[in-house]
Amino acid sequence: MRLKTRRVPGGRSEAPGPPRGEGLVGPRRFPYVRVLQGAMLGSGATAGALFWVAGRWPGAFMQAYADFAYPALARILSPVGSLVPLPLGELLLFAILGAVLLFLVRTGAVLARDGRVGAALLWRGIRWAAAAGSLLYAGFILAWGLNYRRPPLAQRLGWPVAAPRVEELRGLCAELVPQVNALRAAAIPDPDLRSVAGRAAEAYLRLGPALGPAMPALRTSPVKPALLSGLMSRSLTWGMVIPWTHEALVNRETPIPAAPFTVCHEMAHQRGIAREDEANFVGYLAARAHPDPDFRYSAQRFALHELLTQLTRVDPEAARELLRGLDPAVREDDRREAEWYRSRISTFSRAQGRVYDGYLKSQGQREGIRSYGRVVDLLIAEARLRAARSLPPGLESVGSRK
Repeated sequence: MRLKTRRVPGGRSEAPGPPRGEGLVGPRRFPYVRVLQGAMLGSGATAGALFWVAGRWPGAFMQAYADFAYPALARILSPVGSLVPLPLGELLLFAILGAVLLFLVRTGAVLARDGRVGAALLWRGIRWAAAAGSLLYAGFILAWGLNYRRPPLAQRLGWPVAAPRVEELRGLCAELVPQVNALRAAAIPDPDLRSVAGRAAEAYLRLGPALGPAMPALRTSPVKPALLSGLMSRSLTWGMVIPWTHEALVNRETPIPAAPFTVCHEMAHQRGIAREDEANFVGYLAARAHPDPDFRYSAQRFALHELLTQLTRVDPEAARELLRGLDPAVREDDRREAEWYRSRISTFSRAQGRVYDGYLKSQGQREGIRSYGRVVDLLIAEARLRAARSLPPGLESVGSRK
């Protein structure tokens, strides 16, 4: 049997052999790209498993993550966020969207010229997108999302929480109405969101270690006005935290009376308070501790509205009577806020609400968006402890409702 030969430059002939780099002797090229993609995909699966484990053993998790890893990570990310006046998270979002758009345009052009090559390029992009999405999910879980697995705040504080009684709701609302009226008269509305965000640091300085180990003192980057405020308004959102950068963003179009409390709410998220009802409560305590009347008014008005909403369900006549006792200026703030919501309700906002509801449920908040209202349980628990003179000394000293 004769082997076929092939002609090479110079007139010599040689037997055919395998392409270079693919012979029996020469090693194959190591698949670095596929190994990298596999590692990125594996990071998301690992993070998901860690999230599940943290929910099963929250005590050990608190020691490892909430008390050590998260504060250490915040000390790294917060100074970075402080160096840049614009929201880094939104800038990164713009960069990602730009890269995706550029890829789609390029892929479309290649598909128009050569369908086979374009399809291969598209498939490669899909693989990279899946790997990048998995890595982003892992970053979310490790940088901030694991805070959802902290034991409930009331449990960490050692506070007994029970469903509020009707008389407790009526009593606390009746106590808050004159305080809200007085604070509205003393408050000087501040339309400058940057000024409000700058003054908000004083709220947490005043709150200090009042919550003890449940919320260790933590320095965070300043709250920033969102670049995409218009989009946030369309989704009925006043604020948010960027998990990967620990930045807190507030909608520039947030109604002025609500802005101080909103800023304090987002700052609670920065400190690892992930659950919405707990961020509401911690933000309320911080804004209530602030020396400026506009912060205290924003806090007490928020608490009154949450309590009145609950009271309306069980004693609507008592709720209506209390509402009639509000100062006309307070009622005007309420009217403008309600108009803010009505003017922005749309198909988009409803769809976004359903998505966010699903997100909260996926993170262990079974009531989804309705969990915001669970702050009433914490407000009532604090009122009970205050009446029994059983509040921690630190919280008693900063928690007066003047």
